[in-house]
Parts: sequence; C-alpha cells; structure tokens
Amino acid sequence: MNRPIFLFLIILLATTTSGSPSLAQVMDRIVAVVGNEIILLSELEARLQLASIQLNIDAQDVDALNEIRGPILHDLVNEKLILVQAQRDNITVEPEEVDAALDLQIERIKEQLGSPEAFQDQLASEGLTLQLLKKRYRPQIRNQLLREKLIRQKLADVTVSSKEVMSFYQTYRDSLPVQGESVRLSHLMMTITPGEEEKRVAYQQAKEILAKARAGEDFAALARSHSNCPSAEAGGDLGYFSKGEMVPEFEQAAFALTPGEISDVVETMYGYHIIKCEDLRGNQMHVRHILIALSASDQDEERIRDQLNKLRERALSGEDFSALVEEYSQDIYSKENGGDLGWYPMDQITPQFRAVVDTLSIGNISEPIKTSSGYHLLKVMDRVMQRRITLDDDWEALENLARQQKVSDRLETWLEELRNEIFVDIRLEG
Repeated sequence: MNRPIFLFLIILLATTTSGSPSLAQVMDRIVAVVGNEIILLSELEARLQLASIQLNIDAQDVDALNEIRGPILHDLVNEKLILVQAQRDNITVEPEEVDAALDLQIERIKEQLGSPEAFQDQLASEGLTLQLLKKRYRPQIRNQLLREKLIRQKLADVTVSSKEVMSFYQTYRDSLPVQGESVRLSHLMMTITPGEEEKRVAYQQAKEILAKARAGEDFAALARSHSNCPSAEAGGDLGYFSKGEMVPEFEQAAFALTPGEISDVVETMYGYHIIKCEDLRGNQMHVRHILIALSASDQDEERIRDQLNKLRERALSGEDFSALVEEYSQDIYSKENGGDLGWYPMDQITPQFRAVVDTLSIGNISEPIKTSSGYHLLKVMDRVMQRRITLDDDWEALENLARQQKVSDRLETWLEELRNEIFVDIRLEG
C-alpha cells in the first residue's frame, strides 16, 4: 500500500473522536476556539502531515513544517468560522445527503486501493470495520456538507462579465498553464443491485432468525452465527449512537424500540436487519443487530450489463444521451447535469477508464465498464490536444477561472467579516 493512502486512513481517524478516550486523546489539547467549536492539536498535526505529503516536505524538516503550520491553522479556523455561521443560519443537511457523500468517499478510497478486497484488508490491518470507519467519519462529512451549502448560498450570485474575463486573461496569460491533452466526459452509471429472488431468499432468512430471537434464543449468539455485518464478531453490538448517525430506515426502527425489545425485519440499502435495543442513555441508544446482506448474483450483473447495452444502442441510434442519463443513471451527483463529468487531463484519468477513452472518438459511447461503484457507459463529449490557453478556444474555461478568483476574493472578505463577528481565540504557542 502506498504511503499517501495509508496516511489518508490514519488522518481520517486522527481528526475524529471515539467513544472511549485513549491516552493520545487525554494528552491532546486545544489550539484554537472558534465560537462554540474547538480545534485540537491532533487535528492540526493530522492536517500538517497530509500537507507535508502533498508539498513533498520531509517529515524531519522542522523549519519547513513550522512555516506551513500557521497557514494550515488559519485554514482550519476559516472552516470552523463557516461551520459556526452555518449553525447560526440554521443550515441543515438531510441524513440521506450525508450517507450518499460518505459512500462516495468510501468508494473513492476503494478505487485508489485497487479493489474492495484491498480496502477490507487495509481496514483489518488498522483494526477497523467499515461500520466504525463510517461512524467516525460521518461528523466530518456532515460538517463539510454544511459548509459547502452555506458557501453556495452566500456566493451563488457571483458572476463575471466579458470585460472581467478578458481582463483576467490579459493579467495572467503568461502564467496560465499549458493545457495537456484533455477530454470532456459524460457517463451513465448503474449500481449492481440484487434481483427479486435474492431479496426474497434473504428476507425469508431474516424472518426465520427473527422468530428464533423472539422465541428466546440468545441474540448475540444468533448475530455471531448469521450476521453479515463486521459487528457479528461482537455479537452484533453497535454500541451507543445518536440520531443522524445511521441510515434513516435503521434509525427510525431503532429509536422506536424500548430496552429489550426486538424490531421487525428492517430493510435498508445494506440488506435486512433485525435490531435489539439494549439500553437508552439520554439521546443515545445502544443496540445489537443482525444483518442479512443482499449480495448481487452473476445474473444480476448480466441484467445490468444488458440494460446498459440497450441504453447504449438507443443513444447511438439518436436518442439524447443526457435525457437517458437523467432517467436511468444512479449517480446522484452527475445525473442532473446529464452525466457531464467535465474536463479531465488524460494523464489524470484512471487507467481503467483511460484504456477505454483512448479508443473513443468524439460523440462515441463505450460499452459497459465495471468499477467498484457499478457499471458505466462513458461518452466522449470533446477532446483537445496539448496547447496554450487562448481567449478564442478556452472562453468557458477562462470564465470559470475568473469566477473562481472572484469567488475566492469574495470569500476572503466574508471570512474577515465573520472573524469580527465570531469569537476566535488562537492558543497555538509560537
């Protein structure tokens, strides 16, 4: 496993807190207070470690690390300022939004590691389970979505005129990077979902286990024997959690239980659950559960491939690809844009996609491509060779760059205003 991915997982956990304090947490300290939010030394050091990798700084170069520590803390304070303001403005995100963003991040890690199996091996080597990883990372994802939502609201009206685009180009034309070979892609994605027969068999199995649990058999023993969740080793114990930490269907069923009560069979995106309430502590609930996971069969994969091949033929026969994406794609992030993924430098496309993109001409559509997130149809919307950026050929790109700069300037002004409104106390020595 390469070092950046390893450290990504370490940093993922270093910036969160677990249910029971460790020695490292006891020795941690606050380096800044922003409103009702705090920044811990461990959070700063984790971000510093990641930055040192990105900037290729030797971990032993104390002077170089000290030089970037202040700016990194400044960025962390800015993030907390936006989060505090989001709370003040009653900005909210739905649990489903958090779940989707969290699953997307997990899928990206899997793709970087090469396979779901490599991802599971890495989790095991760190003494983690997928459930624990999600539970610890969930608050970060939620806060990130809150910040992004507020920023979009605050800066949605930022536009640039033609005069501003031309002025931006004249100012930065000599420092604009040379455009490498790039391609604009669109895709239609479908996940591999179990068929009705697999769901029927799994549901029947869950009903049989539920009957045993309600008849008095030991719930923890049933979980160890039958559950497909990593928590099976602990008798299905998920520990204490609050509302907003689990998927909605699971959470709704769990919080309807009283201590000792066992739920009916509950269906979620992960399969069928049987939940037992162990304890209630204020707003937190302690449960065990048994998961009968839904696993797709070879026939299910073949069904998705056949469906995508039919959609590909429809598009090649003249139907609008973006309309098909909006109707059938299961990528919630791109389907509203007709599947548009934007421009990608060819050298940054994953090898799996690169091999296919190299064979496609503009307007052509690939056969179904399998990844860890499902199957994709890729369409090449446009392609450009390496060249310098010009007003005539890159107006849209320059317009985006000029707007980004204007957004950045507006954001910095807004953050200064927030610093005058929200209490900030920097406690980092030196």
